[in-house]
Amino acid sequence: MKRHNYRFYVYKHISTVIFIAATGILALSSWRGIERGWMMKQQEKETRNFVKQLGPGLNWGNTLDTHDLHFETKSPSDFETYWGNPVTTREMIKDIKQAGFDVLRIPVTWQEHMDENDHIEKAWLNRVAQVVDYGLEAGMYVIINAHHDSWYMPDDVHLPTAVEKTRHLWSQLAQRFQAYDQRLLFEGMNEPRLIGKIEEWSGGTPRSREIVNILNAVFVRTIRESGGENNDRYLILSTYCAKTYREVLQDFQFPEGSRLILSVHFYSPYDFSLNIQGPPGFDTKDPLDTKEMDQMFEDLDRFFISKGMPVIITEFGAVDKQNERQRTAWARYVRGKAKKLGIACIWWDAGSGEKTGRPFPLYDRYTRQWLFPDLTEALTE
Repeated sequence: MKRHNYRFYVYKHISTVIFIAATGILALSSWRGIERGWMMKQQEKETRNFVKQLGPGLNWGNTLDTHDLHFETKSPSDFETYWGNPVTTREMIKDIKQAGFDVLRIPVTWQEHMDENDHIEKAWLNRVAQVVDYGLEAGMYVIINAHHDSWYMPDDVHLPTAVEKTRHLWSQLAQRFQAYDQRLLFEGMNEPRLIGKIEEWSGGTPRSREIVNILNAVFVRTIRESGGENNDRYLILSTYCAKTYREVLQDFQFPEGSRLILSVHFYSPYDFSLNIQGPPGFDTKDPLDTKEMDQMFEDLDRFFISKGMPVIITEFGAVDKQNERQRTAWARYVRGKAKKLGIACIWWDAGSGEKTGRPFPLYDRYTRQWLFPDLTEALTE
């Protein structure tokens, strides 16, 4: 064989080998991509099914989320009772479960219980864990969050501190609850918003919505890196201010990972649900009463549910205006819409207070009596 023919022969066969190898690598890469996509779809489906089966929920508000006490104290019970509620007992939580609620959301404020190095006070963390245990022992799912902590205000001034404190707080909580099973859920932030600014209660700004995404990603990464049951724990992520405005939903981005759930709040229409001076009437057959609600559910479906992304309404409620019949109709309407989309709902209950009424409570923690039986039934049926 002549030298130039021999070289051609070698080059030809080397090229063939390289082509076959490259084709194999591309095929393997493509298969792995398909496999990853399939696994992500299965994980999303599993999380959606988890949310669907959660059942009705109740917030245990104005308790462990109290803050800004006007005196110095390290006693957890001083904080727990400062906004008018008694110390939580195991029997109270059993009452909640026996009434038909399956999910207990425990709002917690941490900033006044952390030292200059962001270490959580042992007594406070122990008390939070004790109330968590009450819920789990009663057979409920339990959610804990960072509720009124001002350090996660979503602007560039607060961002470096927010990232640092998010890591410090949630690494400690992940460690403390590392062995707890999947009935305990973590929620990174509650209504992260531009406090005191004109955009606070609106949809924020594009940058503030971007920062909420950044902080959600830090929260998820912190939990997943902690190991134990936290590798697979369900994590709940808020939109800007937990709003459902269209621009807020459009700008929300789930971080990489699985078992992630969107959190929004639902107080609509405003004059009926939140404005104590607003009209007490609500008619499910009147489009003027339901239009805004219907649009919110349509948007949640469009941006998330239809794409396989699960949603929990971690707060909803309508203030008491001596209109239990209308509130009951409203609650049934919300839960009916949510159920069709596989969305779980958690009523906001901040307790009744010892002497003065509060607009949202279902349950009197002092007498251990249910205040609105028909409304409670509508929320648990």
